[in-house]
Amino acid sequence: MNTLIEPSTPHSLLIAARQGQPEAWNRFVHLYGPLVYRWIRRSGFQSSDAADVTQDVLMSVSKDLASFDPSRADAKFRGWLWTITRRRIADFCRNRPTEHELGSGADRLPSPELSHDPPTDADLDRQTLLTQAVAIYRDRFDPKTWQAFWATVVEGREPDEVAQSLGVTRWTVYKARARILQRLRTELAGLIDVSNPSRRNG
Repeated sequence: MNTLIEPSTPHSLLIAARQGQPEAWNRFVHLYGPLVYRWIRRSGFQSSDAADVTQDVLMSVSKDLASFDPSRADAKFRGWLWTITRRRIADFCRNRPTEHELGSGADRLPSPELSHDPPTDADLDRQTLLTQAVAIYRDRFDPKTWQAFWATVVEGREPDEVAQSLGVTRWTVYKARARILQRLRTELAGLIDVSNPSRRNG
């Protein structure tokens, strides 16, 4: 059979998460939780404290997500998320026990001087998020459609080779790749730029 299954109608993850849809929120947490945690670790926190602050950040995001307006010309979700992260880091440091409360010799938590920009490279963050998104959304596609996308976009294999290995036409491989890329662009609209997620375009 030379056809691949068309995925169901896409829906923006940002919109769905703002509406409080549990599945969308779970996907959001799996997508952005590791990034927030990495930011906090890079800000000088040990793993257990970073995990606690990450939970505080995600709780704040769940309450404030409706306030993020991706239609604004200056709207950047990464910057918006970092602003919330900085505030929760500051809260955590402000509310930590004093040396007297901790007892002499106790380790002090860091009081980082945080930049207005996230502590990691924007391009690296984007690539990490795209890799995470690809893994998260895999279960939404027919296996053969996904194989065509993965082989051409992630592995960088030639469409003719992939078509032969899957027993489909070259055009079918192109359509499968285009459909998944469009799906990712739609679902991640306002969150991540999916203009060029691949190592090679095949």
